[in-house]
Formats: sequence, C-alpha cells, structure tokens
Amino acid sequence: MHNRLMRHAGTWLALLVLLGWPASAVAQTTVEGTVIDAEAGSPLPGVNVRVQDTQIGARTDSEGRFTVELPEGQRTLVFSFVGFATQEVTVPEGETEVQVAMESDVVGIDEVVVTGLASSVKRENLANAVTKIDEEDIAGTVEPSTLDGALQGKLAGVNITSQSGAPGGGINVQMRGVSTLGAGSSQPLYIIDGVYVNNAQISTGRSSVDGAGGASQDNAANRLADLNPDEIESLEVLKGPSAAAIYGQRANAGVVIITTKSGEGGDTRVNFSQDLGAVSALNLLGVASWSEDKIERIYGEGTPAAAREKERFNQARQNGNLTNYEEKIYGNTGLTRNTQLEVSGGNQQTQFYVSGGLKDEEGIIKNTGFARKTVRANIDHSLSDRVRVSSRSNYIQTSSDRGFTGNQNSTGGSVGYTLAYTPTYAQLQQREDGSYPDNPYFAENPLRLINEATNNQEVNRFLQSFSLNADLLQTESATLSLDLNGGLDYLNSNSTVYFPPFFQFQQAQSNPGDVIQGKEDNLNTNMQGLLVYNQTLESGAGTFNLTTQGGFSRFTQDENRQLVRGRGLAPGQTNPLNGQIQEIFSQQFVEIVDIGYVGQQEVNWDDKLIGTIGARFDRSTLNAKQQEFYFYPKGSLAVNLHNFDFWGFDPVGQMKLRTAYGETGGLPQFGDTFSALNSVNIGGGLGSTASQRGIDPDLDPERARELEFGADVSALDGRVALEATYYRKTVDDIILDRENPVSTGITTIATNAGTLRNTGVELGLSLSPIRRSNFSWFSKTLFWQNDSEITDLTIPAFTTGGFGAALGTYYTGEGFSPTTIVGTPATPDEEVPFTTYGNAQPDFQMSFSNSFTLFQDLEVSFLFHWSRGGDNINLSRFLSDIGGTTADWNEDFDDDGVPNGLDRTDQFGPGAAQFVEDASYVKLREASIYYTLPSSVLETAFNGVLRNARIGLSGSNLLLFSDYSSYDPEVSVFGTEPVAQSVEVTPYPSSRRLTFHLELEY
Repeated sequence: MHNRLMRHAGTWLALLVLLGWPASAVAQTTVEGTVIDAEAGSPLPGVNVRVQDTQIGARTDSEGRFTVELPEGQRTLVFSFVGFATQEVTVPEGETEVQVAMESDVVGIDEVVVTGLASSVKRENLANAVTKIDEEDIAGTVEPSTLDGALQGKLAGVNITSQSGAPGGGINVQMRGVSTLGAGSSQPLYIIDGVYVNNAQISTGRSSVDGAGGASQDNAANRLADLNPDEIESLEVLKGPSAAAIYGQRANAGVVIITTKSGEGGDTRVNFSQDLGAVSALNLLGVASWSEDKIERIYGEGTPAAAREKERFNQARQNGNLTNYEEKIYGNTGLTRNTQLEVSGGNQQTQFYVSGGLKDEEGIIKNTGFARKTVRANIDHSLSDRVRVSSRSNYIQTSSDRGFTGNQNSTGGSVGYTLAYTPTYAQLQQREDGSYPDNPYFAENPLRLINEATNNQEVNRFLQSFSLNADLLQTESATLSLDLNGGLDYLNSNSTVYFPPFFQFQQAQSNPGDVIQGKEDNLNTNMQGLLVYNQTLESGAGTFNLTTQGGFSRFTQDENRQLVRGRGLAPGQTNPLNGQIQEIFSQQFVEIVDIGYVGQQEVNWDDKLIGTIGARFDRSTLNAKQQEFYFYPKGSLAVNLHNFDFWGFDPVGQMKLRTAYGETGGLPQFGDTFSALNSVNIGGGLGSTASQRGIDPDLDPERARELEFGADVSALDGRVALEATYYRKTVDDIILDRENPVSTGITTIATNAGTLRNTGVELGLSLSPIRRSNFSWFSKTLFWQNDSEITDLTIPAFTTGGFGAALGTYYTGEGFSPTTIVGTPATPDEEVPFTTYGNAQPDFQMSFSNSFTLFQDLEVSFLFHWSRGGDNINLSRFLSDIGGTTADWNEDFDDDGVPNGLDRTDQFGPGAAQFVEDASYVKLREASIYYTLPSSVLETAFNGVLRNARIGLSGSNLLLFSDYSSYDPEVSVFGTEPVAQSVEVTPYPSSRRLTFHLELEY
C-alpha cells in the first residue's frame, strides 16, 4: 500500500511541475452591496456572491449586505441563491457599491448539474431527471443521524428506509425499484469528491453468536454513517441508467455524487455550530396485563405450571413488583451532542476549508450509542490562470454500540425476542451484589444482556482525493482541457461481540463464554483522466456549442476481512486465545480491478436543442470473463420550446421536453462468478475439494436498460414549476443458480436466467405562492410510484427470503413482482403453489414540504412523508402472542370469548396470513423553527465581530400515523438485501429526535 501511494504521489508531483507556473499578485478593489428580493423588496441573507471566473466570494449577512474584493481586470459578480435565478452584475469602473434585486426561480433553471465525468450543464438544458440537494436540505434545518437518512422523503423515485432504530443508522436506499435479485449490489454507487467510497455493511459475526444465522442479520450500519453531513455542500442523484450510464458497470442501482464544501477567496470566516438534543422512542406498543385466568389459559387449567405461575404472579402483585419491561428497556431518553467548527477563506490564488466535528448520540436502550470524530481539510490552488489543483482530505473515527435486537435462535441473544416471552411479574432486577437472576421464561435475562454483553464496532477511515485541471489550448472559439482526478478510501474496522461465561444461556453450553473479534482493512483507489474539448460555432441558424470528452478510469479494491472466535472463555477474558475452542470463524481476501474507457459528445444549439451521445467500455475481475470489455451506451435530447422564436405564451417561462436512453452494468458480488476450492481434512491430512456450484462459461454481468421521458415546466415568473418523468427500466441477464442433477457432482450452476422490468412515474411540483417583505412561503410536493415484474425466467419459479412459507416468504416467478409475498397454505394445483398475500413495494409515495419566512428573521419548515401500501412480514407479534405479552392479547375484537392472542396463535398453523400486514404510514419526518438575529443587534452587542447568529429548534421522526401493529413500518431484519426488505423480527425501535441549535459566524 505504501509503495502504491508513493507512486501515485510521484505522478501528481510530476504533473504539477510540468504544468504549473506561479500566478502573479494583482491589485484589488473593495465592493460593497445589498441583495434584495425583487418581488418582496426584503433583504436576502445567505446569497452566494462570487467574482466571475474566480474562487473569490462572499455571502450576504442577515440584512442582505456583502463585501467582496475585485481583482484588477475583474468587474463581474455572480449572485446565486436557492429558489432564485442566478444573476450576473457588472460593476462599473469607479463604482464601489451595488444593489441587486434577485428574481424568484423555484425550479433552479441556472443550477449547474453534472452530466459527464468532466462536464456539467445548466438545469435548463438537462435531459435527465437528476435531483440535486443542497446543504440546507441535508443538514441546514435538522441534525441528521446519517447522511443517507437526511434524504428520506426528499427524492422522487428513491425508496429510503431505516432498517433499524439503532444509533448510527442502517439505511436501505433503492432507486427506481429492484435492480438485482441478489447477485449484484442493490445499493447506489457513492462518489465523494471523485472518490468511489465503500458503503458496505461489515459483518461482525453477531448473528452467529446469538444464533440468528447469516451476516445479513448482523443489524450492522452501512458505512455512509461515517460521513459528516455538516461538511456536504451538495448531492446529486442519478436515479437510473439513462443518467448514470457514463459510470458504466457499477451504476445499475444508481449513482450519488457528493461534493464537500470549499473555501472562497476573501475574508477568513469562522463558523461554529452546537446541537444539543434528546431521543426517545417514537412508538411504544405497551404490554398486556396478567391475571390468574390468563395464566390458566396459557399454562393449562389445574396444571402444576399454572399453579407455579399464579403463585409468582400473586407475590409480585402483592409486593408491587409488576414491571413494564418494554418501557424499562425502550423508554429511556438518550442525549445527542454535535459540535462543528469550520474555518474558510483564502485569496484569488488559494482557497481553503478546514473543519472538525464531534458527534455523540445515545440510544434509547442503555449502553447503545454512536460517536463520530471528523477532521477535514479542503484546499484549492491556482498554479496559474490555466492550471488548477485541489485536495480533499478527511479523517474519520467512529464507534458504534448497537446492542442486541432482532432475531436469535434459542440463545437469549436478543432483547426484543426475550421481551416477547417475559411477563410483567417476572423478577429480573439486579441484585444488591450486582448480579442478575436467571430468567425463567426465556434463555436470558434481558437486563443482564444489556449491561454485560458487548457489540462494538470501531472504524478508522481516511478519504483523500486529488484533482488537476489544466487548460492546454485556448482560442477565441475553442478550449482543450485536461482533467485528472482520483483518490482513495482506506477503512479499518475492529469489532467485538462478546457474551460472558456466566450468562444464563452460556451456562447451558458445553463451553460457556463466547467472543468473536473482527478486523477488516479495505482500500479503494480510483483515478481517471479525461480530455475535454469545447468549441463554439457560429452559423446563420445560430450558435452551436460542442463539448467532446474522452478518457479512461481505473478502480481497485483490496479487502482483508477476518473473524476469529473463541469459546469456553476464562472469566473476564475477551481474547479468543483464552478460549478452550479457538477458530478462524471467517476469512476473506478480495482483490478487484476495474478498467474503463469513456467518450461523450454534447451539442447545444442556442439553448434550444441539446443532444448528448456517449459510450463506455468496462471490464472487471468480478466478471466471469475478466478480460472482456462490455459496452454501455447513452443518448439524450432536451428541447427548450420556450427558447424558440415561435413561443409566445409569456406566463410559461420554461417548457422543456426531454428523453434519454442509457445502459449500465451490475457487477456480481465477489465469489459469485468463479468456482471455489474448499478445504477438507482427509485422514488427518489437508486437502481441497471442488465446489458443487458451477459457473456457466458464457455468464455475462447483469445489465440495465432504461428509457426515460419527461417534461419540465416553469410558469408565472418562476412561482410554479412542474417536473414529470416516466421511465421504463429493464434489467437483463439476471444471475441466478440453476439446479443441476446431483449425479454430475455439480448441484447448481450460476447462469443468466431472468429479466426484470421496472416502470414508474415521478412528479415534482414546486410553488412560491407568497413572497412579501414580511412573509414568504415555498412549497414542494413529490409523488413517485414504481411497478416491478419478472418478465422472463428460464429456471423454475422459486421462493426466497424470510423464514419459509409457513411464516411468509417472497415469490420469484415469471409475471410476478420479485417482492410478492406468499405463504402457506400451499396451493399445488394452481399457478402459484402458495397463497399470495401482498407485495413489499409501496403502491406509491408522496412527500409534502413547506418553508415559511416571517418578518425576514423567523424561519419555519416541515416535511410530511406518506407511503401508501406495501406489506411487511411481522414476526414480532407472532412471538409476543405466544408469550402472552402483545398489548391487545387480552382483548376480544371478534367477541367470540377467546382473547385476541389465543385467536391468532390458533390460526398460526393453517397459514401465514397472520404475519403479513399493511405497512402504510404517514410520518412527520422533519420540522424546525429558526430565528436569525438582526445585524443591528450583532453590531451593537459584539462590535461587528459576529457576522451572523442563528438559533433554532428542530425535530425529526416526530410523528407516526399508521395501523401497523409494531414499532415502525420501516424495518428489515435482513439489512440491505434487495428483495427480503420487509421482514420484522423484534427490531431496535425507532426514535424521535428533538434538537436545539446554535450557529455563529465570525
């Protein structure tokens, strides 16, 4: 690794020496001014003011004022602000003061969006439905727990769900439906400042220690949780292949391009923010009360077990020792603290942004939490007027204690599972000597589990990116530039999962005391180089702007993962070497190399017709045919009708029609495209045997093809904007295992066996109905809907996911959505051999966000999110019904004389209907109120030292409206698996968050 980094460093240094020459100092002129809302006449705070073609800039204060230094020869200022049209103003020679009135533009026509690996375009000319989120929507109103969690309800066409309420996240992001059935990644490709980052859920072995089985049930957080949302400037989402084709073989599930904050030339700014908050359970279910009659119903009238339980119940009741264990365990209030310090500034030649962040979040379950420390340094430097370099450095340290919730199998290794069987009269409190009594109702005392077991993961991470942009040729009508960028993402993870030997369920083992120590080192590197040629052609028909780009990219990943287990531990020891049984539980070495070549041509005729064609050729060591290049084309066309001479309908300021087509790849998971040699012990000697899983020699990677149509309309001087998109995405060559005759010695063969189609609609309506000096209102409504269907399957239909047909599972068959939920009773004589109960995908989703500004200084905002339809397999109620603890267990809804709990358990045998529930919900995802202190107050109180001061109160996940019978319809015991995304087994409950904010700018 060291040698590789030194070689890369040498390459960058040589380029800098060859291309760079120093810039000379220039004289400057100080310009002051005020920015106001053209319609309301009120000052606009937070407007970005930049000197054209430089990195020198400023922002307006609470009264719309700014000061900026103009270099010699530069007289043009560019003003940009969310919700307003970008404006260029030329300052006349000799003038030092300007006043700018900005016009409303809710659609962001002048917003710049990335369209290639080294090019961008104004949103007005964009031919795809690309969503761009700025820093205000990410962390400007609430303090998000994770970056991906901050996007919930804000992206049409993207289903973002929390798998767990544990601190540190655990988020599933699915763009435009299902993109794979398991052989490829179902999560988007994340690119931060040009670096392809790792967003894996790293297995800690927890599910093996507690008996849940399978790394997908580890309840691990994805590694996007490491990133600090406060450092993000903007985020672009390429939802489908028509937009993401330029990223080729890693883009089937979409692409998220993240840009971190940069410094601006001018005065040095210091920003400090402090968030203090509290988290509490969003929705506690309650527990059923107990009586002698209920005990006899459960344990049998007149049985010794019933007599024993009645004695325990009466004694606890007489002593006042009835305990609501759900409230005791989930009813805690956790504290959150988030501190951020940012320093930025520079001059015309060099700009810098340096920040540090500290986050500490406690969970609602004792001894759970998430802590993050981050340091970032972003540097931009102009070696000359023609050569620019930048560096982005980020060090992160996180620590997660996620506790023990979810599934388990007869180990007592899950708090929620144990609670389902623990009655209120159980005596489980800690004794005076610090010990805990055993739990007579299940395999472990949940209070002992919380206080004595360990489930910790510590991550140290370093992200580094470099870029160089050089203008190799400049003429009046053409430019040729070289764009080089790349970087690395190094991640080191250390985890400990530990059950002491004195635990109740460990004492039942032959070797009590169990620990798994995990370690992973993962290094991702990527680099790319492109030449970009821009040419302007004048003709009688108008101006043609041509942008041609071509180049290459290279990506590598080196992963070393190991889990070491020790059982039969000495008391107090967590080292596997101190166990009587020691084993390398899991070990994996991964080496991946991707190579790609790309070319793209853009043609812009007078902002009327904008066409793009492109192609990418990729190869990867993950493919079965590692040396073969696969071709991924793209093409798009945008027509701005409003820019044609015939357009005369003035109320409609923009009318754009667009269409796009693109293809992307879905790389297989490591190990899915080659046969492995398995180790074996034969007569005391080591040997190897061939895997019983074969690979089709003609196996191709999965491929998505998408055709997209859309229209963008803006009317009434930018007050109203509508974005509408229809897409049809087909995923071909889906990799599945085909069963083979056992007599051949190969039981399954990986082959291209299916085709999956997603069709959907995305709508976005933005309004700015009121914009006055003392009151303004901005509103945005999103609607999205997706339908999935397997249109071709060359192997027999099968079920997958969940815990079998008796409890509900998913059906993979031609003509059905892969998220179709089926279960017993069996129907062998029908087309589907099981009863169909529902579908995990929602019928549609909507979000409704509003922000208000009152008297220029007071800001109020909120976001509601509605998910209609979609079904969950709820196995939590199944367990608590058996244990007699379900909140409505004692009630009798059908008046048949039998309590609900017994009614449902009586029906468990005949079918899985009792486990499938409608997961519709409405959530108040975010709400906030902020007050910005007037500049006059700051001037008087702080003598101008303090530029801006803002205080606020916000909440996230505040309200839930749903008929779903558990804690939260957003849940998945199987993590980010693409299909089994709606199975619940006693999860970590979701939390609501209330936070106080203080923001200061010096």
